[in-house]
Amino acid sequence: MISTKRKMGFLAAAFMLAAVFIVSLIGVSKNRSSNNSIVWDSPWEVTYHGKTSQPPSLAQYRPIQGEAPLGDSLLLETTLPTRLSDYSALHIRLFVSTMDVYLNDEKIYSYGQELLSEGLIVGSGYHRIELPAGWGGQKLRLKVYAAESGAFDIMPETTILPNQMMGAPYLAEHISVSFCIAIFMTLFGAMAMVGGIGAMGFAGYFVRLPLIGFFSFVLGIWTICYTHEIQLISLNLEFNAILEYAMLYLAPISIELLFVSMRRKKLSGWRWYGLVSLPIFNGIFFAGTTILQLAHVANYPQFLLLFHIYMVLGIVFLMVPGVVYSKKDGLPERISDIGFLLFCLSCIAELVVFNLSRVTPGVDPRGNPITSWGLLVYLMSLLVSYVIYLQRAIVNKTEKDLLSSLAYRDALTGLYNRAKCEQIFDVLNGIGSDYAVTSIDMNGLKKLNDTYGHGKGDEQLQAFAKTLSEAFKGIGTPIRMGGDEFLVIVRQEHLNDMETAFEKMRVLQEEASQVLPIPLSASYGTAMRSEVRSTAGDVYRLADDRMYKMKKESKDTRED
Repeated sequence: MISTKRKMGFLAAAFMLAAVFIVSLIGVSKNRSSNNSIVWDSPWEVTYHGKTSQPPSLAQYRPIQGEAPLGDSLLLETTLPTRLSDYSALHIRLFVSTMDVYLNDEKIYSYGQELLSEGLIVGSGYHRIELPAGWGGQKLRLKVYAAESGAFDIMPETTILPNQMMGAPYLAEHISVSFCIAIFMTLFGAMAMVGGIGAMGFAGYFVRLPLIGFFSFVLGIWTICYTHEIQLISLNLEFNAILEYAMLYLAPISIELLFVSMRRKKLSGWRWYGLVSLPIFNGIFFAGTTILQLAHVANYPQFLLLFHIYMVLGIVFLMVPGVVYSKKDGLPERISDIGFLLFCLSCIAELVVFNLSRVTPGVDPRGNPITSWGLLVYLMSLLVSYVIYLQRAIVNKTEKDLLSSLAYRDALTGLYNRAKCEQIFDVLNGIGSDYAVTSIDMNGLKKLNDTYGHGKGDEQLQAFAKTLSEAFKGIGTPIRMGGDEFLVIVRQEHLNDMETAFEKMRVLQEEASQVLPIPLSASYGTAMRSEVRSTAGDVYRLADDRMYKMKKESKDTRED
C-alpha cells in the first residue's frame, strides 16, 4: 500500500511535469515560425451580389453587414506573383463553405459541393492545393458558397507555400498556444481515465479521477478540432467537423457528472434531482443528435441553437444558491467552484470575441486562446481540489480502518474478538463449503489469578494467544471469545493441516512454559460443518460440548 506522502508526492510531481510540458510546448509554438510562406492578403477583387470591390486587405473585409445566408456565393480574384519558382502550393483556410478554385479559367480544385447537395456536413479548415508548373502571373479565382449562415464572417485566408512546407509541415510550423494546452489536456485525460478506472477497484474515492480525465480528454479533443489543428493527423474536414460537434455536445456531460460526484450526499430535494437530471438530458440530446447525424437525417450544426439554449438554462440552474456554491462547502469544493467561475468567464469572453468577429472584420474567434486558458485553469482547480479531497479521504479511511480494527480486536492479546467472530459466522452461514470450528479453554487460569494475581494471568493469556497465532498461521483464524475462552476457524482447504497445527501449538506451549509461573495447557474440541449441516453457531456449540468433555477427562480439571 502506497503511503499518503508518496501519493501526494507523485501528484505534485505530475503537476510539475505538466507545467514543464505546457511551457515547453508554448515555447516551441512561439519560436517555430516560418519566414518563407507568403500570406496573400492583397490585391484581391471581391464580387458579391454583382458588386465588385477591391479591399486593401482581404482579412479586414466584410462583404455584408450581418450574416450571409445559407447558399450565398462570393467570387474572389487575384493575379498570382511571378518569380517564385520554389513555391508550388496554396494553403487556403475556409470557414464552413464549399469552394471551387480556378487558375486561368481551369478548375484545379473543388471541395464540398457534393457534400452540400447530399445534405452532409461541410467542415472548416485548411485546403492544400498544388499549383501546376508556370503558375506565376496567372489569374486565380475562388468561388465560395456558404454552407451555413455566417460563413463569410471570416474571409478565406490564402497562403503561398514553398515546396518543403506543404500540408502538415505548414501546420506544424504554426502550432498555437491553444493546441499546446489541448494536447496536454488530451494526454492527461486519457491517462487519468485509464488510471482512475483501474484505481476504482481499490477504493471508491478514486471515482472522481476518471471523471476529471473524461472532462480533460473531451475538451482537449474539442479544442484541437476547433482550432483546425486536428489536420495535423486528419485531412478529412467532414470527419473533423463531426468530431468537433460531437465533443462539444459531449463536453457538458463530463462537467455535470463531476458536479454530481462532488455534490452527492450534500444536496437533497429538487436541487439534487435537478442536478442529476442535467447529465441525463444532455446524454439523451447527445445520443439523439448523434443518431440523426450518423443516419444522415440531420447534421450536428442544425441543433447548435438548441444546445446553446440548454447550456444557458443549465448554467442558470447551476448558479442557483446551494447547487454549485454553498457557504457550507469545504476547501476542495471552493477551489473547484472558483475554477468553474473562471471557466464560465472565459466562455463569456470567447462569446464576446465571437460576436465581435461578426461585426469587426479581421477578428478571428478561433485564433485566441481565451477559452483554452479557462479550460486549463478549471482543470488545474479540479486537480488541486481532488488532491485535497483525496488526502482527506485517505486520512479518514485510515482513521476508520484503525477504529474498525480496534472494534474487532481484543485489546489484551491482539486477536480478533467476539464481535468479529459473529461477523465471520454470518459469512460462513452464506457459503456452502465445509469448515471446522475449534473451541479452546485454557487450563489453570483461575488458580493462577488467585495465586499470583491478575497481572500474571494477563501474561499467561498473552503467551497462550501468541502460541495459538503462530501455530495456526496461514491455516486458521484464532479468536479470543472472552476470559480464558478461545476459538479457531479453519476453512475447507486447510482442514488436513489441523493436526499439524495442534502439534505445533503443543510444542510452542512447552517452550513458552519455561518462563511462566505454570505450564501452558488447554482443552479443546473440534466440530465440522459437515457434521451439523446447520449454522456456524450450531457448529460452535458442538465444538464447545466436545471441549468440555475433554476438559472433564483432563487431569488439569482438578486444579481449576
